[in-house]
Amino acid sequence: MSMVGYMVGLGDRHGENILLDSITGGGGVTHVDFSCLFNKGDRMEIPEVVPFRLTHNMVWAMGPTGYEGMFVEACEITVRLMRVHIEQLLSVVRPFIYDPLLEWNRNCKRDEYTEMTNQCGRENTLNIQHRLLGHVRNNDKVFTERVLSVEGQTQMLIAEATSIDNLCQMFIGWGAYL
Repeated sequence: MSMVGYMVGLGDRHGENILLDSITGGGGVTHVDFSCLFNKGDRMEIPEVVPFRLTHNMVWAMGPTGYEGMFVEACEITVRLMRVHIEQLLSVVRPFIYDPLLEWNRNCKRDEYTEMTNQCGRENTLNIQHRLLGHVRNNDKVFTERVLSVEGQTQMLIAEATSIDNLCQMFIGWGAYL
């Protein structure tokens, strides 16, 4: 879910938005509250600076190998599958460009096909496509032509998610200690 969440720009991940099965401990993890999609967290009063939640306590709970074990392997498999099925994934996201209920549609304009579209929706879809292809963002959060391998993208995202420099900038209510 960390990789999928990064690809669609899912933010606001904290202890109350990630439900854990208290009986099995890990047998069931469910994400709730998807109101912070398409990197909306980047535009918050205190922006989110990590691609997904991976605090030192979470890494410690993964056991002696930390994130270097099954977590990395699962992330790489997930990214590889998403890259193979990029067109199917984008076909699910593209209709959001035309969704009149999304808040970015306040600035709609008609395109050459007389359908209601908007630039923000197109940009969000293009950003998802860039992430799926492995493009790297620069310091200004703009995608570059540089493309990473599946393994390289996974390692870069984990490094960003576990960076003390990034975690210390997060909103205190985020609960980085969890």
